[in-house]
Amino acid sequence: MLKKIYPLLVIVLVLSSCTIEPEEFDAKQGAADFSTTVFIGNSLTAGFSSGELYKSAQEESFPAIIAQSMNQAGFINQFKQPLMPGETGFGNRLTLGYSTNCEGVTDLGPVPYSDEPDISPAMASVASEGPFQNLGVPGAKVADLITPGYGSSAGNPYFARFTSDPMNTILQEATAQNPTFSVVWIGNNDVLGYATSGGTGTPITDPVTFAANLETVVQSLSTDGANGVLCNIPDVTSTAYFTTVPYYGLVLDADQAHALMESYEGYNQLAEANDLDPMSFNIGPNSFIIEDKDPTYDPVGNIRQIDPGELIALEIPLDSVTCYGMGSATPIPDEYVLTSTELEDINSAIAAYNNSIADIANTYDWAVTDVNGLLADIAQNGRRIGGKSYSIDFVTGGLFSLDGIHLTGNGNAIVANKIIETINLHFDAALPKAMVNNYTGIIYP
Repeated sequence: MLKKIYPLLVIVLVLSSCTIEPEEFDAKQGAADFSTTVFIGNSLTAGFSSGELYKSAQEESFPAIIAQSMNQAGFINQFKQPLMPGETGFGNRLTLGYSTNCEGVTDLGPVPYSDEPDISPAMASVASEGPFQNLGVPGAKVADLITPGYGSSAGNPYFARFTSDPMNTILQEATAQNPTFSVVWIGNNDVLGYATSGGTGTPITDPVTFAANLETVVQSLSTDGANGVLCNIPDVTSTAYFTTVPYYGLVLDADQAHALMESYEGYNQLAEANDLDPMSFNIGPNSFIIEDKDPTYDPVGNIRQIDPGELIALEIPLDSVTCYGMGSATPIPDEYVLTSTELEDINSAIAAYNNSIADIANTYDWAVTDVNGLLADIAQNGRRIGGKSYSIDFVTGGLFSLDGIHLTGNGNAIVANKIIETINLHFDAALPKAMVNNYTGIIYP
């Protein structure tokens, strides 16, 4: 239980200059008007980090960083966020700490931030402190931006706590402010629910429906000459969530390899009879055994060894792998694995979404920030900024938080700078960039 309950506040962001590039230059808006800027999106926009939305992470959201740049240049009238009352949010936050596994080995990794979080302060409405310019709502898909009642008690609790009317849409909360400029990053959740459930959960949003809903949003935000930026959707292979657990992580000695070959002798006979690949185990690293519900594998009990390029989720129960034979004696359940077929579906949807984002931006003269390309480049090459290296590696890479999906403060600053680059180029503006290393990364105990 927390010893101190922070008072419920929603404040106008205090915009200091210490985290923005200090070089003096002639700032300008160019063809844009930043006076009333709104940011619309999901958890990535809200400032969600390490499994939860909490105050200090919100204060380092990429909208807060961009707003700081706009404020330093004297262009933005106000920037408010519906700040959570403290550091626990709704109780799911992770922190880096020590835990002991099933073999009695103590190691450093993600652990609950609080054993007994008090979430009641987070449930209280802060609508009277609005309107808010950061309208990021964790969990939101494109359709949710235009869904009445999404902020009701039966809707999304993150939106319910700050909407001015439970029946308002997120888009209405934005258009009521008559924005002159908008930054919209939405669509990740239209495919992410499917991806993080190993293809067993929420279906992928149909690309045609996605495009129609997104155009409704952009069209509504483009009245009276207003414009903005659309951010595209990154590949799931650019996140720590899907790249931390290696497919070949089953390490065996000679006796273990021999025992598994014997135990799967019957499987291999069936595989040969059905023209399927046999199980194979050797000394050293091996491919895990996974569940695959594709009918192709019905004759062999819907299990097989994972193929190179297929992905295992960060949330796989590692104690089950370490001590209880998951991935060897028994398969890794389908919900923790993305097969090549599922990845094809995901990649096809993301490509279609990003094509629609580009087309819609072109129609309404909005800019497009290529977040997909940014994260893909960091995944491939890493990035060195001011003497500090960043990568997509879990914990040590500094880019992703402890949930493997959402960004650290450093990561948000990198994205913010990419958006600022886009704004400056497309609108002939000159906004200062953030000093990435002045923001927060993974905090070690």
